[in-house]
Order: sequence, then structure tokens, then C-alpha cells
Amino acid sequence: MTTIERPNRQALIDALDIYRDAMRGFIVRNLKRLPRRKVDDAIKSALHDTQYNYFMQNISEGRSVEDAIDIGEFPKIVSSYWNEAFRKASSNGEDFRNNLYKVAEARNKVSHPETQDVELDETVGYLDAVAQALNAINASEQGAAVNAIKAKLLPFKTPAHKFRQGGRDVYAFSIDLPTLDELLPDRVDESVVKDANRPLTIGHARDIQKYLRERNDWLLGALLLGVSPSGVEFHSYTPDSDADDAVGELTIYPDGAADMKMFDGQHRRRAIKDVLDELSRNTAASRKLASLKDASMPVMLYAEDSIDALRQMFADAAQTRTIERNTVTRFDQRDAFNLAALWIAENSDLFIGRVEMERASVARSSPNIIAINQLATTLKTLEVGYTGRVSRERNDEYMLDLDALCERCLDWSDDFMPAARYEYNDLMNGEVDNSEIPQKRAETMAYNASVIRILAVCYHEWSKKRGADWQPLADFLQDASLRPGVTKDSLLVDAGVVAPGGTSPAAQRQTVIHAVDYIVSQAEESIN
Repeated sequence: MTTIERPNRQALIDALDIYRDAMRGFIVRNLKRLPRRKVDDAIKSALHDTQYNYFMQNISEGRSVEDAIDIGEFPKIVSSYWNEAFRKASSNGEDFRNNLYKVAEARNKVSHPETQDVELDETVGYLDAVAQALNAINASEQGAAVNAIKAKLLPFKTPAHKFRQGGRDVYAFSIDLPTLDELLPDRVDESVVKDANRPLTIGHARDIQKYLRERNDWLLGALLLGVSPSGVEFHSYTPDSDADDAVGELTIYPDGAADMKMFDGQHRRRAIKDVLDELSRNTAASRKLASLKDASMPVMLYAEDSIDALRQMFADAAQTRTIERNTVTRFDQRDAFNLAALWIAENSDLFIGRVEMERASVARSSPNIIAINQLATTLKTLEVGYTGRVSRERNDEYMLDLDALCERCLDWSDDFMPAARYEYNDLMNGEVDNSEIPQKRAETMAYNASVIRILAVCYHEWSKKRGADWQPLADFLQDASLRPGVTKDSLLVDAGVVAPGGTSPAAQRQTVIHAVDYIVSQAEESIN
């Protein structure tokens, strides 16, 4: 099986392809229902010049109207004709426009190659938005396909019995057939499985498939698989129990699931896959299909280090997060910036009531402007810069003078930020209500957590160069445009951190550093 270098990014690309194809047809079908309007004229009226020029370029290349519109144009078209064409066409009149903007943001994210993968929690948020948008237009089959893509990215957790056998840790558990079919690698052809097992005999697999299809009292033995020890994690339900023999929760990480080797059971695995596929295409077999979907198989999973193919695959296993970053921020009381973020979230006029505490990122439809873990990272940026690190010793020093750290952070949030941007001033003085934030995101990127961090980096760099007088920087930022979706004359586009027509900053380290240097230097020139 080929290793995917950036699996989260690839999952988004695959989901966006599904979404694009379904949404194109939906949009064109409903635009055709507009009275006395041609579809291409309606599209022209909805799009700004750059988007329409891109649309016409696609038309000139011989594409149909349906194939010429793309993900970045969907939100504008649907919003422009929401009441006339799309509101009644959505599932139960559901307003899914915010999800369209979220998906367009995902498209921008994957359109520009980056050295690092998209964060898992951010990927899941984007995939949720894609699936919700598809379900809202009654494309439930495509929505289910996107959810299946998401499921392959998430850790699989199950109750299990851990014991030792032959010097190895072994985990015994059961798994229902649909989940088994999704979780286990599809290594059921001769070119792959014969390295880990005897060659696959298609006739034998078909005999088992027929057995499962025709018998209600079927019986199959446990599947035996090997996995790298670093691909799994086990937590006993009874912490004081014998570590070599315990019942608890087993977590199988995505890379671990993708590279598991089956050394007994490949014919059963192939039969399960084929019988589920066969019955799903036969409407008369719905009861049998439901019966099999409710059934489970026993699995014996061996933590076996000698499987060479797993070693490199799990070199990066430590990057998989078992705990959401926002949860770590909320509960890790040993980190000074976690504590500062919690204090700011409760005491800053800018951030109070506007910090996402339950998720590691902010949904586009959320009335919040930053997640608690993002706030902690931003406050750290204020102190040590974008590339700075805080050692354990330095963290201890901050802990000893936590009040001073919090006050410095408050000066930034409640003095500098409202002076630098009218959006934050409007929030603090009540001119903009939290409930208006989702719709305001279409007007300004100031409510984007990454933009807030960029402003914090600028504040840090300015203070390092110019000292405590940040007013010239604030004056420069106050006059700058942060409007999303434009091609020029936007500060972040000119700085190179937002692509022309984009709605959120890029995450590449060097791109952000260059953008901050540009903004600070422009602010310095403004006072010379």
C-alpha cells in the first residue's frame, strides 16, 4: 500500500471532488428555474469580475456551464439567489450557506501546496461542513461518502482484552462487519497479501461469501492481524490491574489501521467486503443486509514489531493527537500560557464570551472568534514571537510571575487590538453583537483566528524594534483592508499570506514570517 504523504490534505481533496460534482448539478438545476433568466446571465450577476472571468475562461475551453463553475463561486451564486431558487430546494429549507463558505475555505487550503499536512481537527471540521452541505441539498449518498472519508482519518476506539502471548501484547475485541470493512486495509488481492499470508484463492473467498449470504446461523473464526506497537494505545479500565492482563479501551490510530497486516483471515475479509457490496445493490435483500450489518466478528490484534512495512509508517505516530488541543489547554494547569488564555477568556472585554471552549477550531457559523488552544498559542506569540519556543525553565519563570503575563496579554487584547481594528472596537462597545459574527466573516477576515495571531506577531515584532509605543502600528492597521475574496488592495493579500480571492491566511511558516515583515515595514514607512 502506497504511503500518502499528507493524508488529511488528500482526504479533503477527495471530499471536495465529490462535493463539487454534486453541487454543480444542484446549482444549475435550480438556476434554470429562475423566471426570465438564463443560467449564464444569472451566474454573471452573482459573481465579482475575477470570478466571472475565471468562469468564462472555463467556458472558452469548451466546458459546459455546469462544469465551468467551481467551489469558490458556489457561495456567491447560492447567496445571490437564495430566496428565489435555493432555499426551497434545500432539505427542509435548511440554510446551508455558511457551510458553503467553510467548504470554499477548505478549497483554498488545499489549492496551495504546503510542506505540512492540514491539522486533523481542522480537516474534520472541513469534512463536516462538506457532508452537511451535501445532506442539505439532498445528496445523502455523497454525504455518506464524505463521512466515510472522515472516518478513515479518526482513531478507532473499542473495548478490548489485553493479554500477553509469545512475548507479544495481544488485543482481543469484536467489531461489526461494516466497521470492519472500513477499518481493515483492503489488502485482499494476490499481489499484496501473499507477503503476509498464503495467496488469496478467489474461489475460497466466494464460497465464504455465498455461505454468509445464504445462512443465517453462520459462524466465522477470529481474524488475526499484526500491527506496530506504536500504532495502538491501550488504557485499562482498572488502573491498578495487572498491565499484562487487563480489560480497557484500545485505540487504533489511522496510520496503524492502514498498515495492519492480516496473517490469517484474508478470505473471510474478502468475503465480508464482497457480500456487503453485493447485498447493498439488491433492494430485495435489505433484511439480510441489515442482519449482517448488525453482526460482528472477533479480532485478535498482535502488537508485532517484526513486520518491516510498519516501522517507517509509524515514525510519525507521535504526531497523532489522542486528546483535543482545546482540552489540553483547558486542563493542563502547568503551562503558563494555558492559564493566561483561560484568564483572558474570562477577563478581556474583547475575548469574553467569544472564545470556543469545546472545539479546537472555530466553525464559520460560530459566534466565537478564536478557540481556547488558539488563544494560548497567540498569547505565547506575544511573548516569544512566531518562531520562539518556551522551555520548561522559561515556563516556570512565567508561572512565578503569572499576573504580569496576564496583564501584558490584556494590554494587547483590550488596548492595542481595538485601536488597530474597528471590528474589535465594535465588538467591545456593543455595536456588533456576537450573533452577527458569522455573517460579518463575509466582510472581514478580522474574525479569523489566524489573522488574530498574525496581528499578535506584528505586535511582538513592532515592540521588539520600536518599544512600547504601538500606536503607529495600530494606526497603519486601522486603515488597512481585511476584506476577504479580493485580488488586491487587501493588506493580507499584498503581504502574500492570503491568496488572491482567498478568505483565510496560509499556514506556511515562511509565508507568515514574510507577511509579518512586510506589514511591520509598511507601518514603519508610514511614519517616516
